Amino acid sequence: MRLTREVKFGLWAVVAIGAALAAFLVGGMLKPEEPPYYVFDLDAPAYGSDLEALAAMSPGGFTGFEDLIPGGSRTVLGGRIVELSGEDMTLETPAGAKTQLRLLDTPRLTRLESGGRELLQAGVSVIVKLGETEGEAAAVLIVSPQP
Repeated sequence: MRLTREVKFGLWAVVAIGAALAAFLVGGMLKPEEPPYYVFDLDAPAYGSDLEALAAMSPGGFTGFEDLIPGGSRTVLGGRIVELSGEDMTLETPAGAKTQLRLLDTPRLTRLESGGRELLQAGVSVIVKLGETEGEAAAVLIVSPQP
């Protein structure tokens, strides 16, 4: 018996439909019973109003910048000043969150200025923003200019 072209196509169609049905059933069996979800601890100190938590310090009291910044200084919060009154200032982060901070009697104020390659030398502490290409520095922040 010789199979016609239509019969061959029909057999292939039945096999394809059977494979699709089997894949659907096996995929349904592999699906987890509950959808995955993520747990966020909203009671974590970073979500509270405690200013120490804004410093992004680990439970051991480290920020990760100790090797780069002499004296263990820490980056606390970055943003734009939206209100300044007396000893208080309100910062707005790039994400839109506002935080009110009290300025100390003599806060240390520093202004960043552009510089050239002549400022880079051995012994200077820097923070580097990596470029898109591996091994490339897109920006350099000089933290302590004197070695």
